[in-house]
Amino acid sequence: MVFEPTLYAIYDADGSVLGELRYVRDKCIGKAECALCDLTHGWNPLGRSAWRQRTGVAASLIWLHRDELPQHALLHLSGQLPCIAVDRDGGFDILISREALQGCEGDFTVFEHLLEQKVRALTSPIVAAAETGISD
Repeated sequence: MVFEPTLYAIYDADGSVLGELRYVRDKCIGKAECALCDLTHGWNPLGRSAWRQRTGVAASLIWLHRDELPQHALLHLSGQLPCIAVDRDGGFDILISREALQGCEGDFTVFEHLLEQKVRALTSPIVAAAETGISD
């Protein structure tokens, strides 16, 4: 059995039309920043073509805005958005931090490579144990 983590890409913005408009306004006046928004959309409301055509691990992410999170997740991740988080039986651990997303500097290809490395590191001990029959 191969471990398939549930991964979430969580924007530091609200997903409603009003929330999207508020984010754009605040971004323009320097009051809002979301590195994940920059990676996937930039200034294009339809999203960057690299994000729309994503494959691999990035295609398996569940993309959510902060107002779409369950309350317990929002409480746990408050102040740490945007991020890529892994669901561990209802608890969330950060896989890629806000700072690491900022380090991608809006380049979706850089983000994809980082995501693949993190997921490989997350799953490799589990896969190795499954292949050898060793468990915790």
